[in-house]
Amino acid sequence: AKPVLGDLSVTSITPSSVQLQWSVPEGSFDSFTLQYRDAQGQPQALPMDGGSRSVTVPGLSPSHRYRFHLYGLRGGKRTDRVSTDIVTAAEEPEELSLPPEEPQHEKSQTEAAPSDAPLTRAVLGELTVSSVTPDSVQLQWSVPEGSFDSFTLQYRDAQGQPQALPMDGGSRSVTVPGLSPSRRYRFHLYGLRGGKRIDHVSTEAVTGKGE
Repeated sequence: AKPVLGDLSVTSITPSSVQLQWSVPEGSFDSFTLQYRDAQGQPQALPMDGGSRSVTVPGLSPSHRYRFHLYGLRGGKRTDRVSTDIVTAAEEPEELSLPPEEPQHEKSQTEAAPSDAPLTRAVLGELTVSSVTPDSVQLQWSVPEGSFDSFTLQYRDAQGQPQALPMDGGSRSVTVPGLSPSRRYRFHLYGLRGGKRIDHVSTEAVTGKGE
């Protein structure tokens, strides 16, 4: 039976990333490829396995329109395709995310309930590289103790610009697309709880050689 792709929809948007999801109402695919052009007009391709139903695309530019094409592959051939247009969020000034009065307010709450602090310890396991291509790296990690509300992966792109990739607390792996071939990158994964960075692990990866 010919497999069919459902709609490609947006689940979250930030100034530098977009999260997309889709369904497969009929049949199954061996793999998927998401294609789009970056802010410089360069084509980017993000490969995923056939079990994937969502993807986060990092390294985007604020207030920029992107067109995403998702291809479903079967036996090495593109069998179906869905597309969507998205405009990333506007850049927010950094000081808005941490108003000066907020930390004092949080501190008084923490002092009022100190018994909670030791119980909510959350620990990140090692950050490891599970696969490397010339333009992407797949990373994975564990959470051996406690749980996190969310994660943020930070790194610098080939131009030295800082990039941040937000993920939900259930994530244990991420694919970072849009990298340059034969280049060393340093990745920092932060585990967040109640809006605060609780733990941090890092790793280095060198992308594959370009063809």
